Amino acid sequence: MDRTGTREKYGRSMAVAVGWYATAIAAVVVGTASVPSAPEVDCSAMFSCLSPLESLVLAGVFWGGPVLVALLVITAVVDALVVRRVSSVVLAGTLSVAVSFAVCAVVAAAYLGGRS
Repeated sequence: MDRTGTREKYGRSMAVAVGWYATAIAAVVVGTASVPSAPEVDCSAMFSCLSPLESLVLAGVFWGGPVLVALLVITAVVDALVVRRVSSVVLAGTLSVAVSFAVCAVVAAAYLGGRS
C-alpha cells in the first residue's frame, strides 16, 4: 500500500479512537449528572458542597486533561503500529484504544500500589 493509503487509514482509525474516547466521556458525564445531591450537606470541609457534576468538572480539570492527553499519545503510537497490520480501520482504532486503556490501568495500579 502506498503512503497516502496508509495515512488515510491512520487518520480514519484515529477518528474511531477519538470516537471511543468521546463515548466514554459522555457516558461518565451522563452517569454523574444523574446522581442526585445529598439532601443534607455539611459544608465545613473543602469542596464538600459541590454537586456530583461540579465534582466531575473539578476532577476533569486536574486529572482528566493530563490522563486524556497521555491516552491520546499512547493511542497514536499504538495505532501507527496496528494500522499497518490490520485491514479494518475500525478494528485498528478499537485495538489501539484497548491497549491504551490497559497501559493506563497498569500505570495507575503501579502508582497506587507504590503509595501504600
